[in-house]
Amino acid sequence: MSDPSSTAMTAELSSSHRLQDLINDLSVEFISILDLDELIERIALRLREVIDFKFFNLLLADEERNCLTWKKSIGYKPEEVARNRQIPLDRSIASAAWRHGHTIIVPDVQQDPRYLRMDVEGNDEPRGMIAVPLKLIREQKVVGVLAIESVEPNYFTPEHERILNVLGNQLAIALENARLYEELRARTDEMETLIDIGHEVNSILDLDKLLGQITPLLHRVIAFDTLSVGLIDEETEEFVWHIEEGFNAPSESQANRTEITQGIVGRAVQQRRPMIVGDVSHDPDYHVTKGWEECSHHSEMAVPLIHKDNVIGVIALESRRTHAFGHNHAHLLQSVANNLSIAIANARLYAEQVEREQLLENEILLARDIQRAMIPDTPPSLKRFEISARLEPALNLSGDFYDYIRLAEHKFGIMIGDVAGKGVRAAMGMAAARSITRLVARSGFGLAKMMKATNSRLHRDLGRQLLVTMVYGVLNTEARTFQYSNAGHNPPILMKPDGRWRALKTGGLMLGIFDQQQYKSETIHLQKGDVMFFYTDGLSEAHTAPPDRQEFGERRIVEVVREYRNQKASVIADAVLNAVTEFSADAHQHDDLTFVVIKAV
Repeated sequence: MSDPSSTAMTAELSSSHRLQDLINDLSVEFISILDLDELIERIALRLREVIDFKFFNLLLADEERNCLTWKKSIGYKPEEVARNRQIPLDRSIASAAWRHGHTIIVPDVQQDPRYLRMDVEGNDEPRGMIAVPLKLIREQKVVGVLAIESVEPNYFTPEHERILNVLGNQLAIALENARLYEELRARTDEMETLIDIGHEVNSILDLDKLLGQITPLLHRVIAFDTLSVGLIDEETEEFVWHIEEGFNAPSESQANRTEITQGIVGRAVQQRRPMIVGDVSHDPDYHVTKGWEECSHHSEMAVPLIHKDNVIGVIALESRRTHAFGHNHAHLLQSVANNLSIAIANARLYAEQVEREQLLENEILLARDIQRAMIPDTPPSLKRFEISARLEPALNLSGDFYDYIRLAEHKFGIMIGDVAGKGVRAAMGMAAARSITRLVARSGFGLAKMMKATNSRLHRDLGRQLLVTMVYGVLNTEARTFQYSNAGHNPPILMKPDGRWRALKTGGLMLGIFDQQQYKSETIHLQKGDVMFFYTDGLSEAHTAPPDRQEFGERRIVEVVREYRNQKASVIADAVLNAVTEFSADAHQHDDLTFVVIKAV
């Protein structure tokens, strides 16, 4: 017959060996899991194989916030766990185990004043409890606490303590490895997100749009309840709060303003570094802007916006939780602030540039209107002659010009010219050339002398800054003559009724280059049906699109004028314009396009 005491001892040894084997297996299993959430779920599941428990709690230490943070709970209502997510280190039995660094067994938590009472799921109440610090032996650091509770008082024994102490040391190593892995993964994700944020904010040049994107971008890396972005008005030394968004944010039609010395944000700007306040109720500098008085904020983080060593504003996050922000959050917000500062500066420069360009555009449009007022809307009504003209500028302003001047009852001065270049510079040259020509034309000089005087004035006034080509002539409607001088311009075409033609080249060099330049003139006797076609190089040099890039050229001009020579002057002008437009339809108009048609009828 066997000895009962020997049998019990054998059973106890067998159970001990079984538990030890299980602990060894669990240690290997836990060490191999690097995902923190998966590891904690596995711990709760496998621990039931060692100890039968009703309530399970695993809390991790957060020394920066001076608290234990709930990572896993079984048996308590989730809303209770959420409400008590962070447990101060001077409260609860678990906190005591963390502070003292050794396991605490409580026979009945209902009789222990340290017990943190919370609502449970179901009708069973916790009674017996064991709280095991999860200690890294080599570092002598407690990384968390495992707290297990039973519905039975006096449930946990020294044997449970021994098993859980051994297992707790292994769990501490596994948790620390998983935490480091999670931290590394989080840092990698954060860096990738910060790079994406940097690219995104620096691609936005509209300030309002840029600031409007900050909230969703920041939510990708930091949890917060409200966001404020204030830019400094240097004239008034105030923050202008462009963004005030989040929980219970007031609706304001006009941006709030505060002094740059006020609040935690003022302190961040003055000290030019991030500010973290775990509990704003204990900070004497905490300031609430208009409309936020009823909002319950408990923690704040503020980072100055600095561009090229100048503080241009501040970005601040607030949370309804105390100690919501840590140094890592400050580092993340600082990285975002660095990109945001550059983006804001770029957006401001872009806005200034747009404003300058808009102002310039308005001035150009005004100059265009003035310039167009210089160009005759309608040709003069002449006896025995028809006149039609077209001017198509490549830009708002043109360097081409034409004009008519009544000199006497039967005499009209006619000019067409081209100032080298485009835009404002060419337009100013055009105005000067037109005005000087009109002035000198009325002086009573002969044509050759008049052209010489015009050249001298342009040379003196423009100082060879602009190149001007021009054809000027006097049409005598009574005598049917046209006396002209060509100053380096495209030769006008004289088309006869029978289709013969010649170029009108008599004259001299372009205007304004040399002071004492001589010019010749030629007088043409016009017959009924004769057509004179004056044009600028924008017509002859109009071209097709690359790679062919063929120019319209003088030959095509002659062909169109010849084909329509028997039509009215306006019909000839329309035909030429249609022909060149169709010819260069796929190409950009690179130069002003101007021509005048005079037909003897």
